Amino acid sequence: MSGEATILLVDETPAACAQEQAILENRGHTVTVACTTNELIEKMHRQAPQIILMSEAHTPLRGGGTLDSLKADALFGHVPVVLLLAPDAAPAQVDWTRIPVDDFLVRPCDADGLAARIRLVLARTQRDVNANPLTGLPGNVNIMREIERRLAAGQPLAFAYLDIDHFKPYNDKYGFSRGDEVLRMTARVLAHTLDALGGSETYVGHVGGDDFLFITPSPLVERACKQFLERFDLIVPNFYDEDDRQKGCIDSTDRQGNPRQFPLMTCTIAVVDTGRTAIRHTAELTSRAADVKRIAKGLPGSNYLIDRRK
Repeated sequence: MSGEATILLVDETPAACAQEQAILENRGHTVTVACTTNELIEKMHRQAPQIILMSEAHTPLRGGGTLDSLKADALFGHVPVVLLLAPDAAPAQVDWTRIPVDDFLVRPCDADGLAARIRLVLARTQRDVNANPLTGLPGNVNIMREIERRLAAGQPLAFAYLDIDHFKPYNDKYGFSRGDEVLRMTARVLAHTLDALGGSETYVGHVGGDDFLFITPSPLVERACKQFLERFDLIVPNFYDEDDRQKGCIDSTDRQGNPRQFPLMTCTIAVVDTGRTAIRHTAELTSRAADVKRIAKGLPGSNYLIDRRK
């Protein structure tokens, strides 16, 4: 990966990471600094970085701390983290299986070595993560891997496919920039909803366009659908101009280019629950989800529908 990156430095004091910040900014990278966990979260939501450099003060070498919480987050868990170790650290004695970092550096950092390590981590992440560039959520390759992994584990899980209704007419009228904001909002609301219900067992992916997927333990899926749809319906009118919001519809064109009116955007969620229906492989799962989605799309407003076939 070439070019400048957006980097977040996490340390207890700005002075402690001044050297790394100066090196990276001299190489053309955009660097921000967070001193506390709350500041880290705030800056992540304001502008998600491409890489995080985190001091070991925030990540005990026995595991736990800020890093574990970050990696369990559905929206930001894919962002690579490089751990900055103290000069007297002994990396060979660290149990790296318990610390979910992507790489480490021992301070003080050599300028060329730090710059090279940043390029390497970002290049490796680009190859491995397959994140959607708009929302930062895992993309199709990782979604398929996760579905296969979860099916192989044999635990009852609910797979939910989410589609934004009337998104194309909105995009056509208001433009791609405002459409992208709707997609980013959908990703954030979905990820935060699932995190609040039990983030470590849930998963969120962006299939592409206005299609998303999420996975929850079977007992949580109805609550997840209800809470997400309530929040989406509450927020989405704010993306319309006042006159369209008052009318409750917009003038746009259909897929054949014919002018017509369309309602405000809603969401349809098709759910396949392996606790109710035995699923052997990914193709069977996606086929069932497509069947449920076709039925659910015929219902007015925002809805979810669970496949109750045996």
